[in-house]
Amino acid sequence: MGDVVNMRSCLTMNSRFIGEFISAPSPCFALGLVEEFGREHGFLALRPGEYIPDNVTDMGFRLGHVLVGTECFEVVQFMFEFYGFRTYNTLLNPNNPIVQTVLKTIVKEGDCFIFALGVNQSVTAFRNPLEEGDPYGLKANLPRILRSKTTEAQFQRVVLQFERKPDPPGKLLHWVCRDDESYLDLSKDRLELRPS
Repeated sequence: MGDVVNMRSCLTMNSRFIGEFISAPSPCFALGLVEEFGREHGFLALRPGEYIPDNVTDMGFRLGHVLVGTECFEVVQFMFEFYGFRTYNTLLNPNNPIVQTVLKTIVKEGDCFIFALGVNQSVTAFRNPLEEGDPYGLKANLPRILRSKTTEAQFQRVVLQFERKPDPPGKLLHWVCRDDESYLDLSKDRLELRPS
């Protein structure tokens, strides 16, 4: 896992995505594209459904990534460890076009934005540069992710197993906003997020 720090700049996202993400039952997770200074970057977004104190978000968090499954199929797992507070996990089907597009963009751009949406609808934004090398194994795992044939049944089986015994221990954020590729279109339905 690597360290993530706060970032401050104007960001543009798809407003329909934001609407669905805010209305989805929490705890939940989604991923997509965000524009900063005219360039698109990948993002990971958490809605833990509980208050994370400001002193915790001020310290940032550690981000981890692994592939879980078998030699026949794989599932992407991200872990977000908020220091001294809680770890949040999410599982994604790598055979999903949104997952593939976003993870390709993260590897290509060499960074990732992370948004934590609070229970009061406030947003804490972090930017995580993928330092030299491949600290999360994302670059090394990308070819397998892009070749993935994981079915929805295989994915759901891993989710059920994980719910029974999370590793690492923590809260599972259910993946939402995963079926509408138009959420990746930042040319219309634009919403600007400005730092406070």
